[in-house]
Amino acid sequence: MLSKSKYTRGMNCQKSLWLYVHKKDEQLVDAGSQFFFNRGYSVAELAQQFFPDGKMAVLDEFPNFESAKRTQDFIKQGVNTIYEATFIYNDTLIAVDILHKHNGKWGLYEVKSTNSVKPKHIKDIAIQYFVVNGCGLNISNVFIMHLNREYVRHRDIDVNKLFVSESVLDSVLPLQLEIPNNISSLNQMLNESEPTVEMGEHCNTPYSCDFKEYCSSLLPIVECEHEELSNTPEIMQNEVKVFVDSIKYPICHLDFETIMPAVPMFEESRPYQQIPFQYSLHYQETKNSELKHTFYLAESKIDIDPRKDLIKQMIKETENAKTIFVYNIAFERTRINEMSRDFPEYSKDLENISERLEDLIIPFRKKYYRTETMEGSSSIKKVLPALCPELSYTELEIGNGMAASNAFLDLYYCEDENLKEKTRENLLKYCHLDTLAMVKILEVLQKV
Repeated sequence: MLSKSKYTRGMNCQKSLWLYVHKKDEQLVDAGSQFFFNRGYSVAELAQQFFPDGKMAVLDEFPNFESAKRTQDFIKQGVNTIYEATFIYNDTLIAVDILHKHNGKWGLYEVKSTNSVKPKHIKDIAIQYFVVNGCGLNISNVFIMHLNREYVRHRDIDVNKLFVSESVLDSVLPLQLEIPNNISSLNQMLNESEPTVEMGEHCNTPYSCDFKEYCSSLLPIVECEHEELSNTPEIMQNEVKVFVDSIKYPICHLDFETIMPAVPMFEESRPYQQIPFQYSLHYQETKNSELKHTFYLAESKIDIDPRKDLIKQMIKETENAKTIFVYNIAFERTRINEMSRDFPEYSKDLENISERLEDLIIPFRKKYYRTETMEGSSSIKKVLPALCPELSYTELEIGNGMAASNAFLDLYYCEDENLKEKTRENLLKYCHLDTLAMVKILEVLQKV
């Protein structure tokens, strides 16, 4: 039997659906995907408060025949709001996040942990409308219920302001005629041998497929002779010299790590706002003086906004620097400007920091300095091993910003003190390398 998720998976890639049904042990769900999946669940539960006093149809782990029967019982009893309302039609089972009756008319609500309606949502809710309508329940409207990007949290979460409901009925209705054929085609495909589907854009859109590694393993290995990449740099010496000579000491190198919770965790924050929780800072009084390192890593306590102490410490530790290097200035400057907006009592000092920011990516983005081993990229993950091969992110337990963000968010719910301590150590190592990398890259530029 198909489900909503199976149907949408199959519409994106028939092979992915076939593997999900017949070779599920080949499925690999990465930590990032699982994190976003879990976040969707928590947002859906929070959305139920928008329609209080509803009845839950699904009492087991997954929707099933019993939850479909329970849904019909609720409807007959005159219940106006049903969570996870379950319906079965045309060999397809779906569960509606929220089924709500208003003024005698049923509305179907699909909750999404995004801050806008996405094209992928339309296919998702179209199959639900088809099944519910096929079961004989007249649906007057269908809505995507998503987070309100303009919402700012003040004290407790206000669910009536946190969510926005957009009708997508006009987009759903034209898809109804093709759904029966789609269901028939998918069911027939599932009864046949493993389909052959070439890898392509659908492997990463709208999500990274959890069978991508399996499909990659089936690709033929093409052996070819090639020359090793040269690491002899191409350098525009005058341009690099102008960049280096413009540096005013004392200098520091600054890097933030952030979390981006879907539901605002702290006052004066918005859905999906990037909240700095950590920074690393390397400081140097003069070109030849001793390098000093400081850092900030917030406590993972839900009643403590990580930004407040971070701001105060950062202002103090950067006050003497004439140049504050960052790598890809748009990110750090945007975070500083947001903190200035959200904490106006520190706006003057934060604006002063923003004015002193300089971007260390410039020599590589403008191709003043390049090597083949950078592979045409100005990313610090490519520049660092090309210029300083003795330094690498590959040995770190936490090796990128997304992993750092997920790891810190996990700390809010972690009760294992040893694991918490180990995670904090790994976060410090990762952020430290980001600013140490900038120090070493600048040293290379200064020797040109």
